[in-house]
Amino acid sequence: MNPNQVLESAFDRGQKYFSWLDSLHGPIDRPLVETVEKSCGLIWDRKGKRLRCHFVYWFSEPYQIPATTLELYSWAVEAIHTATLLHDDVIDKAEIRRAGPSANKIFDNTIPVLSGDYLMSDAIHQLALNGNPELLKSMCLALKKLSQGEVLQYQNQFKISESEDFYRLLCDLKTASLLNWAASVGPTLAGSKDKLHALNFANAYGLLYQFTDDILDIRGTHTKSIGQDLNEGKLNWAAWKLTQNDPELKRYLSEAFSAQKITPDLSARLADSYNKKSQQKLIQSILLDAKQDCLTSAQLLSSDYLRQLLTTLVEFTLSRVF
Repeated sequence: MNPNQVLESAFDRGQKYFSWLDSLHGPIDRPLVETVEKSCGLIWDRKGKRLRCHFVYWFSEPYQIPATTLELYSWAVEAIHTATLLHDDVIDKAEIRRAGPSANKIFDNTIPVLSGDYLMSDAIHQLALNGNPELLKSMCLALKKLSQGEVLQYQNQFKISESEDFYRLLCDLKTASLLNWAASVGPTLAGSKDKLHALNFANAYGLLYQFTDDILDIRGTHTKSIGQDLNEGKLNWAAWKLTQNDPELKRYLSEAFSAQKITPDLSARLADSYNKKSQQKLIQSILLDAKQDCLTSAQLLSSDYLRQLLTTLVEFTLSRVF
């Protein structure tokens, strides 16, 4: 198989394996309050990319861990992710999630927050009852990271960070934390020395994925409006990079953030800056460095198949913006 076929085959196997995830219930305890289930199910039933679930599966394949053993971990990471989306939409005052109305739009702010709390609690409960103790502890640490990432991002609304360290830390806390956990499941269960390399890859890939996602926010896609982050008072990582190379853009953004007034013109100016040749060269250099960090970690894994799969995943992720 060529590299693209390897990736396509891996996603196809995962989709077949994850068909049981189409229902929220998995190992979930049925809540006594029906509204909790409705709020959680609203996001769950629309499905997502399930990338974290794929990581659980892919990083376990080399050790021939039975699929039934992985079900709890796949469900738990998807449950935690769904809970964070419920919370995020309240924090960001979002009205759309996965091409439909957000839970806070349908209900109110309180119900999605408490429903997300329930889903997180149930995931931890199920891991405590039936999971590997080390993976339970590492999921608790991931949740601590996620919570801190949300606070850090909220504190920096309508601000232009002084340092890139802020964005790297934010990405580590929010984007990479669950990817790290998902990649660690197989090596942890197998007691493999590959665990460190799996974690390093997941962390590097989290940075690459977040940066490409930030670029798509600037450019817009057929499913994502231009400037969604800006509308929420957030200057994402890729946009921050553009301001460092465009003083006029930085001045304009600073004035808008000081007044906490975001206009359509602001997103247009950001997109125009992105399209400049000098900015394109800068962005390409950053992405290629991020790609190399991913590949360096992937090449240290012992499985030839997993190395090829992850290399293709990195290329596919870059193809979203190149």
